[in-house]
Amino acid sequence: MIKILVAEDEKLSQMTLIHHLRRKLSDALIVGVSNGREAVDRAEILNPQLIFMDIEMPLLNGMEAATIIRKRLPDTVIVFLTAFDRFDYAVGALRAGGNDYLLKPFDKAQIDACLRTALHLEEHDTSMETEQHTPFQIQFSVWLKNHYMNDISLEQAADAMGMSAFYFSRLFRTSYNQTFLEYLTAYRMERAAELLRMTDIPVREIAPLVGYTDANYFSKVFKRHIGETPTLYRQQNTTL
Repeated sequence: MIKILVAEDEKLSQMTLIHHLRRKLSDALIVGVSNGREAVDRAEILNPQLIFMDIEMPLLNGMEAATIIRKRLPDTVIVFLTAFDRFDYAVGALRAGGNDYLLKPFDKAQIDACLRTALHLEEHDTSMETEQHTPFQIQFSVWLKNHYMNDISLEQAADAMGMSAFYFSRLFRTSYNQTFLEYLTAYRMERAAELLRMTDIPVREIAPLVGYTDANYFSKVFKRHIGETPTLYRQQNTTL
């Protein structure tokens, strides 16, 4: 049985998330708690595959609770939730043992993607143990996750990292073995593919969700990157 723990002290947010999870996973056991201490205690009893963990909670905050839980339950996937778009929160959350990081208010597609990722990570947790990320990659990953849907440039990314564009470009190629634009395009296409598989959002509305104001241009880029038009890809890969 799939077991999920939702640690969120805002009652409405907790109830909304649990309601969506129960609609998606009718046979799952989903438990809600309202503070970090309860999260630690309930996680030990429940042994969940997935925890949605708010960062700002009473008694123990989410990072403190996650650090304890990670030591006791190394295979549990922890997704942090926060309303604060700050690098120190994001990097701290990931270093505390988090697998992912979502800004509130989050949409259903983000939650659904986390559900699929959690199951995937559980099946392949040996690769997680060996994968290492540099501080630069962690910081950039958090920034990109929250800005890829906007009209962003290399210069803006460099400024967000506190670097010159020249240094950022060199460090990026060294870190990822590709250019910033190549990585950004691939990232956007992966997000678009998720939305096509998991939702019935029209293609013209998916385009701006992944950073493209021109739906026709988005379709051309998607076909060049994936090998199929968005419409054909959806027909062959939908999970609805």
